[in-house]
Amino acid sequence: MPQRLSFLGTSLDYAEAKVVVLGVPLERTSSWRTGQAQGPNAIRAASDSVEFFSAHFRKDVRNAKIGDLGDLDPYRSIEEILAEEEAEVTKILSDGKVPIVLGGEHTIVVPAVRAAAKFGPLQLLALDAHSDLREEYLGLRFCHATALRRAKERVENMVIVGARSFFGPDLSEPIFATPEEFATRLRPELPVWLSIDLDALDPSLCPGVTNPEPGGLSWAEVLAIFRTLQGFKVIGMDLVELAPPWDPSGVSAVCAAKLIIEAIAALWA
Repeated sequence: MPQRLSFLGTSLDYAEAKVVVLGVPLERTSSWRTGQAQGPNAIRAASDSVEFFSAHFRKDVRNAKIGDLGDLDPYRSIEEILAEEEAEVTKILSDGKVPIVLGGEHTIVVPAVRAAAKFGPLQLLALDAHSDLREEYLGLRFCHATALRRAKERVENMVIVGARSFFGPDLSEPIFATPEEFATRLRPELPVWLSIDLDALDPSLCPGVTNPEPGGLSWAEVLAIFRTLQGFKVIGMDLVELAPPWDPSGVSAVCAAKLIIEAIAALWA
């Protein structure tokens, strides 16, 4: 029997794992480019080309004991998918493990945050080119353009880094920060959920996303954010909006895989 793809080729049983990867290939509310459903397996395939060792953090991520649960079934209603994701993330956290959720569209941050908030007050750090703070978009309350608005309803504090695209009213929200100042906006006593929309990065680094925006975070800035987060309790993360069809070179998937490796090395290895 052929083996299914897994992150870094891991075959570790769930019971042994400390860090647990879960794929949610949700692609239902796209308003422009599509392809996010291919994201989780593209990241897994790309992880085969990178080293386990982080030179930046001097850590081997195999020490984090990574397991991979595979993907949720995407051939159901969006409500069913999001409900199952919430249940899976709740279980991972209740078992004392760290969930890493691979998207898929940014909507998947909502059930992840809902799950994490069940364990007490929570704050959210989002790296995103867009505010994603609309109350509704195209008649939908749950979609990629409202994802951070819905997540914000479940957390005590939210900070967005990398935003450079706004629809207007969201600029009045006092939640936007630069890479240099974001830590002063986080509360040190509260656990953090980290949400990374790949369009936060400069599109020259990661062009294969659904809504690229000129400018953006550099690789060094993201690694510096991870280093700063070592001073906080980060309990899980999601990484979303990789769209492999828009980058035939595959470099965006490699970038996504490497980001996850560096985050694990910084925070959980």
